[in-house]
Amino acid sequence: MLRCLVVDDEKPARDDLAWMLEREAEVSHIEQASGGADALKALSNAEVAFDVVFLDMKMPDLSGLDIARMIDRFEESPAVVFVTAFDTPASDAFELGVVDYLRKPVAADRLNRAVRRVVSARQAPTESTESVRIAVSGGGGSQVLLSAGEVTHLRASGDYVRVHTDDDSFLIRDTMTSLTEQWSADGFVRIHRGYSVRLSAVSEIRTSSSGRRVLVGDEELPVSRRYSRALTERLHGESPQ
Repeated sequence: MLRCLVVDDEKPARDDLAWMLEREAEVSHIEQASGGADALKALSNAEVAFDVVFLDMKMPDLSGLDIARMIDRFEESPAVVFVTAFDTPASDAFELGVVDYLRKPVAADRLNRAVRRVVSARQAPTESTESVRIAVSGGGGSQVLLSAGEVTHLRASGDYVRVHTDDDSFLIRDTMTSLTEQWSADGFVRIHRGYSVRLSAVSEIRTSSSGRRVLVGDEELPVSRRYSRALTERLHGESPQ
């Protein structure tokens, strides 16, 4: 169960978010802070550490980024979710390992997704901390930060890449080569000119006269002869030559 700190200098926005969090099954405790200084005081004086801080990006004393940088230096730092009216995440957010990025006004389904990500991050801290995150466009103009552990496979689409998760997909302007290399340490491997997969998302490998295919969720993806050896080596824990 999550202990949450909601930080916003605007009381209506703060109260609304706290009210929505009260309805999340994974949340057990909520406190509020009216600004950066108030937030640092709450974090320092808490008898039991917070699991997540929902931070407004723009506040008059200390910005959300200022507070996130300080939190990043804590020996046991809580997860951070930015809440902002801006359309585009600040570039520094990626370096700080922010779990999610909510756009005001916050929708209930997006808040629920953010809460689930915090829960996942606490269950698998190594993966969520080390993985490179990418920003994708969510619904209503929001930005979603994805780590490798949330992505099942990548599909090339012209000058773009479609990033697939268990229950959604997002189109981003990037290259298969770049994303596969960034997430290689997280188990991503190229299987075809048009596909890369996270090995832990592969449930079955099928071989027939027409070639090899891997099963990811309900989807069969082709494995080209060019990448077949690399796939075999990665599956056996070997480094490609």
